[in-house]
Amino acid sequence: KEYLDSDFSYYKKSQLKAGVCLLLNEQETCCQLDDFVIYNGILFIQDEQQKIVRARSQQFDITEFVISQLDQRFDGIELALSPQFEDMRPFLWHNYHSPNPEDKFIVDLRYTSYLDISELINREIHEENTNIFSQLDTLRKRNIREARNKNIKVLEGNKTSHLIKYYQQLMASQEEDVAKNRLDRLYNLIDCLINNGQGIMTYCKNQQDQVVYILFFGIDNKRAYYLYGAGDPSSKDRFRGSITFWDTFRLLAHKYGVNQVDLEGINSPKRGWFKMSFGGTINPYYQVYKR
Repeated sequence: KEYLDSDFSYYKKSQLKAGVCLLLNEQETCCQLDDFVIYNGILFIQDEQQKIVRARSQQFDITEFVISQLDQRFDGIELALSPQFEDMRPFLWHNYHSPNPEDKFIVDLRYTSYLDISELINREIHEENTNIFSQLDTLRKRNIREARNKNIKVLEGNKTSHLIKYYQQLMASQEEDVAKNRLDRLYNLIDCLINNGQGIMTYCKNQQDQVVYILFFGIDNKRAYYLYGAGDPSSKDRFRGSITFWDTFRLLAHKYGVNQVDLEGINSPKRGWFKMSFGGTINPYYQVYKR
């Protein structure tokens, strides 16, 4: 017997095999995406003793069952599956023979970048002697060296109000209004993650002791995730983004023992090229929709 309980945990023969993370609308009639949540969807419990062939087959079966249950319970489904979710066939084959497009899932291919920062854990190796530094784009190296020559400091601390202000100014420069309730949610999210030891904020000060760039990363037991970043729009310091990311990588490795960073989305040209200039891998993930 298999079933999905009220907490959206999947059981087979009374054994917990998977869970489903959903974001529901106020009426709880639809699953929907949220800008503040990177990934959700189906989470499998890994069995290290299980053969790969059997694990893949079981995950396929679980996915099929979960999809059928969600389709029965909700009027609309939106999920942002993690890069570790590989087999999209149950979504692509759902109602495969139906002539009605609304019976099927839309599968949207997305990309993020993973960066291995494990080499930076060793403090005794000079940063320029690491493989990760050698793989940086030429401009990133130049920016980092310029910051070092100017004795620029990147510090850890809570500068949420600065980040919110810079973020709001960034959106305004792109002719996008940000509602106050969204800014309040962002502030609360950042503070909650920091207070729970699941997030860190770093900021860069220029030679005039002004905060010119701020980053915020979430952390779990697998990796760190870039969530938000913004700079002072009046600052002309070309190195600020490069050195803040680079020294944050070093801090994540040194202090928090993080081996890998998810740079969270490379799906727009400008931001995508900047993140890829740090030399990470390209990893696909999928958002799925059924309305």
